[in-house]
Amino acid sequence: MYHFAIIMLLALATVKVVDFLVDLLGERDGMRSTMTFALALAGVWVMDYSVFSGWEIALRDPAVGVWMTGFMIAGATTAMRALFGYLTHDRATVDETLGQHRPLHKVA
Repeated sequence: MYHFAIIMLLALATVKVVDFLVDLLGERDGMRSTMTFALALAGVWVMDYSVFSGWEIALRDPAVGVWMTGFMIAGATTAMRALFGYLTHDRATVDETLGQHRPLHKVA
């Protein structure tokens, strides 16, 4: 249970650091998503943290566990953004999956 909390808190930290960096550097297409993946992967790599070793799941290569944990954290940032959007009614609008979408057009 603690490892799930660690994943969610690292996702929260990733979201806020990416928001800070995007505000500092300015918004560009694809920048937010790229920075999210880069920071999530770099964060777990620096910490050498694998949720699979915490859950005692054996892997052939421990480095795969670190990489997969990074991808799990990057994916959990979407849940954090959805939670922020629900609580604050302020949604990300550029390159996030929760942003603005074109409506469907009637074809027939």
